[in-house]
Amino acid sequence: MKRRALQWMVTLTLLPLFAHALTLAEIEQQLDPAPVLNAEFRQQQHLAMLSRPLVSTGSLLLIKGHGLQWQMKAPFTSDLKLIDGTLYSNGQADSLPGGDAFSRRLMMVLSGDFSALDNAFEIEASGQPEQWTLTLEPRNATLKKVLHGLSVSGGRTPEQFRLNYPNGDYSVTTLSNIQLTDTPTDDEEQRLARP
Repeated sequence: MKRRALQWMVTLTLLPLFAHALTLAEIEQQLDPAPVLNAEFRQQQHLAMLSRPLVSTGSLLLIKGHGLQWQMKAPFTSDLKLIDGTLYSNGQADSLPGGDAFSRRLMMVLSGDFSALDNAFEIEASGQPEQWTLTLEPRNATLKKVLHGLSVSGGRTPEQFRLNYPNGDYSVTTLSNIQLTDTPTDDEEQRLARP
């Protein structure tokens, strides 16, 4: 009888630890606030028309509140920049419909500014603050036509994200060699200067 009572006490004591649902605010609090992020990326695009994933690699630079550079190095070179709300592709202002909105959302994901995405996505958090996953589902019909959902995982920074498209295709992007600094270098500021 005493043993069973002790088991119940232990269970009731530990239950809140297991019942606690991770919140978006807890994730955002534990993210590194450094305004400059440099990383390498590896992206695998899984397309129904291809028997193997299309793999691309490159680097990215993010200066929070200013801009993002997504520089692909293989299998071909490409330089995309989002600077103060304008999208540039290889030095030219890009007129791709929806391209700037998508790039701004990507910048929010990489910045860890998930609350800003709450208007466009239903967001569900899981895991622990040190190793979390967010699942985002579009709220509006227009966005649902191009993106079925998005998942982001990480620790001190977002480290991996997966985009799921309505046709069943998906891409997985993994960041590595992540470096965070408090101020951009002259070179970093130059890389994100308007062309």
